[in-house]
Amino acid sequence: MTLLKGARVSSRAEGKQRARDEGTGGAGGMVLNLEMVTTSYDSVAYTVPVLAGSAQQNLSLQVDTGSSDLWIASTSCSTASCSSTSGRLYDPTSSTPTNASFTISYLSGSVSGPIVWDTIQLGTYNVQNQALAAANMVSDEPLSLDFDGILGLALPLNSVIEQEIPPTTNNNPDGASFSSNLFSMTPTSSAPSQPFFSLTFARPGSDALPSLLGIGMHPSSVVPDPSQIKYSTLVSQDAGILFWKTNVQAITVYVNGQARPVVLGESVTGAAFPTALLDSGMPFIITTSPIANGIYGALGISPASDGNYYVPCTTPLNMTITLDGQPELPIHPLDLTSEPSGQQNSQYCVGLIQADDSQLTPTSDVGDMVLGVPFMRNVYTVLAYEPPPFNMSVYTGIRPTLGLMGLTNITQALDEFNNVRVLNQPLDGTPSQQAVSSNDTKMSVGLEVLIGLIGFFALCVTLFGLKWFMTRRQWKKQGMIDTDGGKKGEGEYRAYQLTRRHSQSSDDAPPASTLRTLAYSSHTTRKEKVSEYTFDSNGTRVELDPVNEFGEWNVKYDHSPPSVFDLSDPWDPYAANRDTIVGTDAPLPDSPTSPDFLTTNHRRTSDEIGGIPESTSVPLLTDRHHRRSSSQSSDSDVAEVGVGMAGVGTIARGSQIVTGLHHNLPRSDSPDRNSSSLGSRNEVVTPSWRFPTPCEHPDTVDVIDIH
Repeated sequence: MTLLKGARVSSRAEGKQRARDEGTGGAGGMVLNLEMVTTSYDSVAYTVPVLAGSAQQNLSLQVDTGSSDLWIASTSCSTASCSSTSGRLYDPTSSTPTNASFTISYLSGSVSGPIVWDTIQLGTYNVQNQALAAANMVSDEPLSLDFDGILGLALPLNSVIEQEIPPTTNNNPDGASFSSNLFSMTPTSSAPSQPFFSLTFARPGSDALPSLLGIGMHPSSVVPDPSQIKYSTLVSQDAGILFWKTNVQAITVYVNGQARPVVLGESVTGAAFPTALLDSGMPFIITTSPIANGIYGALGISPASDGNYYVPCTTPLNMTITLDGQPELPIHPLDLTSEPSGQQNSQYCVGLIQADDSQLTPTSDVGDMVLGVPFMRNVYTVLAYEPPPFNMSVYTGIRPTLGLMGLTNITQALDEFNNVRVLNQPLDGTPSQQAVSSNDTKMSVGLEVLIGLIGFFALCVTLFGLKWFMTRRQWKKQGMIDTDGGKKGEGEYRAYQLTRRHSQSSDDAPPASTLRTLAYSSHTTRKEKVSEYTFDSNGTRVELDPVNEFGEWNVKYDHSPPSVFDLSDPWDPYAANRDTIVGTDAPLPDSPTSPDFLTTNHRRTSDEIGGIPESTSVPLLTDRHHRRSSSQSSDSDVAEVGVGMAGVGTIARGSQIVTGLHHNLPRSDSPDRNSSSLGSRNEVVTPSWRFPTPCEHPDTVDVIDIH
């Protein structure tokens, strides 16, 4: 933990061990599982279990490569940070006091307390008389049930306790750091033969990599071939090598596949290259403003008014860092931006690379960059106190080196970023599981397409059936469907369904077979009967029979047939008895009421037909050009066909003609025309059976229904 420790919010422990520890300790070393503990919305701490004191208290310490001291919150601490451990505090009762005190300040927060000697066991390694701080005051540190203190793994020269209690070369208790005591234990067979710590940090939401602490041993699951580890030379300050710090050779940002190198310039100390140290206790990447502006400037992003950098959450920050002696080391885009606290699916994310010029000064010994957890998740880190091949017989700790091996595949990382930030899916696990998930997804897409096609065709069939049902229902309402289900003629109504006049429904109408029988009888009778209602067959001109032998109308109408019919109503254009001179449904009198009924056949002669103008197609009892005064409200169906209704079947209906009818038909020029049969142009035809009326109009005919 460096002096640049950022503010973090305490929370309950989260995380669990993935597997059993590897190795048995001793000279062969061992690998311990770390626990990932959430400390804030976007920060975690990686802790390792230890046993402290003669009572072997089970405590958890954060692994911190940015500091060199060991401190634990003690039972004498009553601050808010210590209270967040739920009473899990270090009891220094069995420890040996040193009469020295410890105080350290961070960017946000501070720790202080007495320095004591006590036994600390890490894995199977038991270190006697280890100097540590029993903190009785902890301010603004994210302690929790699984986070009780700090295990500093930086180089011994950076230790505050060593400055208070200098180390010695004999076996007397001193202020040496934990790493110095561990690797110099005697006998040598009890100490790791390879003096290094190694770290692997898991990514939240992913189990692709475990969180591990190696002590003189590489985890086989992560490093099958240790020769792949590359080592960097550390940068020394005036006092010596304090941190795991090396030179930065290059920083490159990739935008749409194009490399955009960041201009680095020289270090804040005036050196040719900027420097970067690794700090596992820092949840961010801290750098100078020129470097931060160059990184975000590649994406066209400038610092906000609060000094932070905000990146669209769906835009990946794809960058690599090249350190001394290392290849390009890619950083996962999910490690470089974070959604604001409590704002899921936010449009803008906070960039985890931030500038802090006030802390990165020539005199701070920190350098130009602090590569915190966002960087260390992407590499396997080896903190070697001696250079490989680690064949020394005695630990000296004067030639430390930094080993790194990249763990991030940038292609896979970009896919994971798209799944999480664009598709809002959880971060997946191992690549093999991801491949299986990808195949399952493809199968699911195929099934969805098939189901969609089936559903589409089913919908079409359903809509067609519904349309057919509605159409048939409409046809039934309009009388276009026979009782046997057959469809009637298109454009021409045939065999109409009839009802009694003034009836509200057609349920009581005679069946279609009866109607056809009546129509045929009407047609047959019509040929044999004589007219009962005219003096002479020449008084009426009849066109071709509008009703065929099957009782079907040959006249087409432009409108729908009426819903109410009267079988005996000759005024109804849809009734069966359509002859203007024969009332087929009316009872015939026993004898004619006029002596003029002497002719048994009322058909016209060829001369009569030839003498009638072609335009005359209506009965001569009506006036084609002068209709009765109520013509606008008369039977519209008949009017459309051009058939006047005056004098048609009046006896059978019980109606009376109340005025004379003037015929305005043009006079024929044929000399053979029988003028006496038609009368003069202004002659009034008055049948002898007409009822008298008190008033008559010369040009109108009124029909009064006496029903």
